[in-house]
Amino acid sequence: MMTDPERVINSHDDFGARIRIATIIMLLFIGTLTIGLWRLQLIQGESFDEMSRSNRIRVVRLPPSRGKILDSNGLVLGENRPSFTFSVLPGELENAQDVIRICSPILGLSQEKMRNLIERSGTIPKFMSYPLKKNVTLEEVSLIQAQAVDLKGVVLETKPFRFYPLGESLCHVIGTLGEISQEELSIGFKIGYRTGDPIGKSGIEKEYESYLKGEDGWEQIEIDAKGRQLSDLTRNPARPGSDVVLTVDSSLQKYIEEIFVHRAGSVIAVDPDTGQILAMISKPGFDLNMFSPSITEREWKNLNEDPLHPLENRSIRGLYSPASTFKIVTAAAVLAEHSVKTDQKFVCNGELELSGLVFRCWNQTGHGKVDLHRALVESCDIYFYEVGLRLGADRIARWASFFGFGKPSGLGLPNELPGLVPTSVWKNRTYGEPMKDGETLAIAIGQGYVLSTPIQLAMMTAALANGGKLLRPALVKQIRSPEGAIIFEHSPVLRWNVPLDSKYLEILRSATLDVVQDKRGTGRKSLIRGINVHAKTGTSQVISTKQGSLEGEQIPYHERTHAMFVAYVNDRPQKIALVVIVEHGGGGGSIAAPLARKIISRYYGVRDTQDVKE
Repeated sequence: MMTDPERVINSHDDFGARIRIATIIMLLFIGTLTIGLWRLQLIQGESFDEMSRSNRIRVVRLPPSRGKILDSNGLVLGENRPSFTFSVLPGELENAQDVIRICSPILGLSQEKMRNLIERSGTIPKFMSYPLKKNVTLEEVSLIQAQAVDLKGVVLETKPFRFYPLGESLCHVIGTLGEISQEELSIGFKIGYRTGDPIGKSGIEKEYESYLKGEDGWEQIEIDAKGRQLSDLTRNPARPGSDVVLTVDSSLQKYIEEIFVHRAGSVIAVDPDTGQILAMISKPGFDLNMFSPSITEREWKNLNEDPLHPLENRSIRGLYSPASTFKIVTAAAVLAEHSVKTDQKFVCNGELELSGLVFRCWNQTGHGKVDLHRALVESCDIYFYEVGLRLGADRIARWASFFGFGKPSGLGLPNELPGLVPTSVWKNRTYGEPMKDGETLAIAIGQGYVLSTPIQLAMMTAALANGGKLLRPALVKQIRSPEGAIIFEHSPVLRWNVPLDSKYLEILRSATLDVVQDKRGTGRKSLIRGINVHAKTGTSQVISTKQGSLEGEQIPYHERTHAMFVAYVNDRPQKIALVVIVEHGGGGGSIAAPLARKIISRYYGVRDTQDVKE
């Protein structure tokens, strides 16, 4: 047997052997690791350093596709088309001078302008792109890809631009897009807008911007030192904007635009039962595509300096004396206020003397004895002078407000004007003196201080047609999500009921029917056989002129009267109310009425009866 001392000695030898083996293994591991680190750092270090500096992650913004604008039948009025934008990335731009030198002649930008744009790019986050030129042509894209491939910090982005298939048609309704301003950006940055983004500037494009815009997406991509994409990492697609469907029938709209051959004016057609706008014309207009993707300085200057103001939407911002179309309001006030009996007659001999002044009727020889019905049919000024004096300006104003005058209609387009309904308080506050009787006479026939917009006249006419309901007009029928779900659908909105007894409404309806059907009616040129057209004519004075001094074409254009006409048809399932205004066109019965006749004939699909021969 082995003694204890011997067992101890052998145990120590085994332990020492194990330590030596473990040490050798550790040394081999450390040696291998050291050689690997040496190889990485000294031999391949420069290569990996270049790779780490050259390959980086770029977050690319994915702008959304703007929602379409369509007419009531689904015809596209505004859509998106692809275009290229040349942009710089401030965080990756290394040699701005090379970018300017190489790219400015390709893009047709001066070096100074390009330098200023690049300097401005320094004001945005470094990871975001800053556009230098939009709508880059395919030829310019090819040259940039060939000559600027090694430039760091430049990128060609594919971005949509707005295209309007109908050009000028409905230009004031659809509205324009423009590049977001610094003021708008200070507010919009928080909700996803960036420098260079398009934003609605007018019309539907502006009013429904939040629906049309959509939501940004983004993707992470890996790029090399030359900005070339190596791989896609993560992607969150953009959400398209919603589609806005208008109430307008573009075929009716285009027809009216074609027959409206006059220089300036407005036509509005509305469904009196729903308040939906069927057509809205403001002339002159402009081609919406001039603004997409951006309008030139010359084009902008031409539009702004045009004396006929084509950028102005006359339908909601044109202020006109409503002239004799306003006699409907005065007649309603006469009936409701019982200021005179319905059958009471006044003698019209062509003029009325008041306080030493002579106020004339449009018919210089006079209408003889006229009551309310006959006064509306033949548009007798003397009758309305007489009842206007008995009513007073304030009671006329009260009834004008019931019919929607003096306040915006609520159509839903930006910058609608309220017009003006003068009262004695307004006159005193504005001019520091009371309302004079002569001024009240002018108000009673829709002249003087009274100012209205075409949309107000259209909705007044619609209220007469539908039984006294003053509705809020509407241009948007539906809003649909990208998935096709209906976000919004129009239903009639009642502003208020005109507080006029139904029997009095019938008196007004009877008179407006005879305006067209009676042989002495001022609206005879709107007569359509088989259709009961109700109407009221008006001839709005622009400046005071001496009768008989000049006539027709002899009168300078800007001094000629405006031709006014309101009409409606309400005895058919498909109803219509209409206002036609021809600026400096002459008489409402002779100029505007035939236009209304053509429009109503087209609307009901009947043959135009042409001018009526007495």
